[in-house]
Amino acid sequence: MKKKCDELNSGVDISKLSPEKLVENLRMHQFELEMQNDDLRLTQKRLEQTREKYIDLYEFAPIGYLTIGETGIIIEANLTAAKLFGLSRSQILNCPFTDFVEPEFQDSLYFHLKKVRTSESKEPCELKLKKHAEKSFFAHLESILIRQEHGNANEIRISFVDINDNKINAMALKESADNNEMLLNLLPQSAILIDINRKVLAANRMAIKSGARIGEVWFLDFQKNMNPEKKPAPETVEFDNKNELEGISCLVDDSTYQQRLVTVIEDSNDAVSLLDLRGNIKAWNRKAEEMYGYPTSEALKMSVFDLVPPGLKQETRQLLSDIRAGVIVKPFETKRIAKNGRIVDIYLTFTRMVHGNKILAIAATERDVTDRNHWYAALQELPRRIIMAQEKERSRISQVLHSEFGQSLIALKLFTAISASDLPDGALQIKSALDKIKTQLDKIINDTRNLAHELSPPGLRYVGLGPAIKDLVKSATMKRNLEIRFFHRNMGRACFKKKDIIIYRFLQEALQNIFKHSQATRARVKAIFVDSVFTLEVSDNGKGFDPALKTSSRGLGLALMKEQAALINGALSITSQIGKGTSIKITVPIREKKKS
Repeated sequence: MKKKCDELNSGVDISKLSPEKLVENLRMHQFELEMQNDDLRLTQKRLEQTREKYIDLYEFAPIGYLTIGETGIIIEANLTAAKLFGLSRSQILNCPFTDFVEPEFQDSLYFHLKKVRTSESKEPCELKLKKHAEKSFFAHLESILIRQEHGNANEIRISFVDINDNKINAMALKESADNNEMLLNLLPQSAILIDINRKVLAANRMAIKSGARIGEVWFLDFQKNMNPEKKPAPETVEFDNKNELEGISCLVDDSTYQQRLVTVIEDSNDAVSLLDLRGNIKAWNRKAEEMYGYPTSEALKMSVFDLVPPGLKQETRQLLSDIRAGVIVKPFETKRIAKNGRIVDIYLTFTRMVHGNKILAIAATERDVTDRNHWYAALQELPRRIIMAQEKERSRISQVLHSEFGQSLIALKLFTAISASDLPDGALQIKSALDKIKTQLDKIINDTRNLAHELSPPGLRYVGLGPAIKDLVKSATMKRNLEIRFFHRNMGRACFKKKDIIIYRFLQEALQNIFKHSQATRARVKAIFVDSVFTLEVSDNGKGFDPALKTSSRGLGLALMKEQAALINGALSITSQIGKGTSIKITVPIREKKKS
């Protein structure tokens, strides 16, 4: 059939055709239009496939997502949420969320949801959730209210993660504190355990008689009650100010306490090592062996500097010097090198082991946070990768619309115009029909061109962000009954790289919000690059709004802008007042182009 259409379209003099032949020819044109319509449907199908890709990212995220209605019924859930509950998605949809919460946490859920319904920001909560055919687990929730327009019921979106291991570890630490008290009571001397703020965590009976109270800050010196005949270890440092002591553990030299100390270290869930004041390793627990790969026999011949990357050795020397001088060193993150050369991210806490006013040793507690940091980095990178994938697919679809579909429409329009001009004067009805077809084709061609430009602005790709913004503002002014003025300065000196597309999409969203919500008659776009900082400000004279009372649709638009700003390390500020318009400004650090 298509071949027959092509034969009819090639060099046919319509004026010589009979009415029957002309009708047949028009039918062929109709068939060709139907084929073009099929192409449009195919493009729509491809867009749907692209949308499904992004849905997959939502479905298989490492975080569970739920949406519940005003009655508490689960109306949406991703696959991760279903997996955390140990059920299929169909088994949790349309069920009350309370069905998955342990009875003793129902009140916590009630007050959490009540707070969410009156808040405009995310609210955290910890609950114990049920898992089908398995033990319940602790979860950390973050919930936000989504306000609906046109009287529809509001919804609450919930994200949650399994924190069961962390919660169990915290309870284990509390149990460990109880064990510490028991161990302290085995000592024949006064002994306490305090945190970095000198709050007493545990104390034995003799220490309590000397004035120690659990939970109170300790300022007194009861070390005089300890055996005065015991001599301090060879490497010690005197303190002038007793109130500066941190992490006190009262040690003695007898073997009985050393055995108790070894027991506490070996049972720890973190890597624990004891160092002398030069940084030599004197004790090393099983968790440290597992983390770094060195057996205890080998580790005891090493120094902490053998585990420190070259670039951090000077920092470690300074830390040891500060500890010896009595400076309080707060917990912090750093890096270590394992035996196999792997770099390990650790959360490090130093505790000074003192007797009297003298340091005997330094306890280093190290928690491996490498996996946590990798997950965090991956989650931080995910939105940017999604946007880049979206832009790539938009560019491909735009190219198809422009080079294939658009050209076919233009060819069809030309053929229709030629056919109409070749008709005899008496064929007014046919000529009128062809004119209508041509008018409709003009509209389709224009809509296709606009869609292709919106999907992938050619100016951004070939001439840069400044001209692309100018073209966007011009296009928006022509489409809408709105006067938009564009001011810019020094944009040619900025090196935007991959940030330009996100800034462009930010402006598109800002203009779209003006068209939809502001009822403005004038708007202004200002783009300035000064001192390695790029500022894009979009303002209007519209009706404005109260930022504390955002509607759902506007709130989602502003949330998208915040996400876009965060992706390029930018800062977003919104100023609006009812009746006095709105101003949205994004500030982004941008490097200046190198002068050639």
